[in-house]
Amino acid sequence: MSTIEVKKFIKLFGISYDELGECLVISPFFNPKLFASHVENPQYFRGMLFHGMSGTFKSKKLTFIYTGMGQTLVADCLLAQDKKRIKAIIFLGAVGAVRDLEIADKVIIEKAFFDVSYYSKLGIALGENSKKEFFPCERMMDASLKLAKEKNIFLKKANTLSIHTFIDQGFEIAENLYQSGVQSVDLECALFYAAAKIKQINALALCFVSDNILTKPFWSDFSLSEKTKIKNQMLELVKFSLEFGRNLIL
Repeated sequence: MSTIEVKKFIKLFGISYDELGECLVISPFFNPKLFASHVENPQYFRGMLFHGMSGTFKSKKLTFIYTGMGQTLVADCLLAQDKKRIKAIIFLGAVGAVRDLEIADKVIIEKAFFDVSYYSKLGIALGENSKKEFFPCERMMDASLKLAKEKNIFLKKANTLSIHTFIDQGFEIAENLYQSGVQSVDLECALFYAAAKIKQINALALCFVSDNILTKPFWSDFSLSEKTKIKNQMLELVKFSLEFGRNLIL
């Protein structure tokens, strides 16, 4: 890495490359403290954009990075990494169900895509081939499904459309997505996989279903039992990501 790249990284992350674990877990909103209780010797860091912690989990050093929400932050977090040092990156996020999924399901994103027609309101010129699709590392996906089976954890495979805004979500769009076979929507997965492809870093996105954009969108009132169920699935994803990350660097 060049001297400038090293300085950029330290400024943005508050940590140097050689202080990271070989496997990263990144998330737009999971709190680093959720991981701290599961690792030994947690060490926190904070930069201009990103913050997180490193710790030892079953003798392996793992690093968690809180990115903040949105495609740009998640993509920049990945694009900043040194592919010679990082063996794999696990993304933990949330999706809104469109079809074939239930609130609080845990899913592996086997295909993430965006359709730039959703950006037309921002004045971006559209081409005929506007849909772009991106995929995870197949070996990571297979390994995660195998580990989940061993741990009696049920993970569904799903596709997701990464949209650019919460505000545009509505029942008309939801119905159109349902009819076109889209299973879920999110904000980040497509660019996460796209950045991983650019950097040639193995990557996999694991998400929980936070709402249903047709029947119970994010602005709905959720019951205490629904909130508790979602929280429990989040905590299970945290523990699973640590176990999976450790296996990736054995």
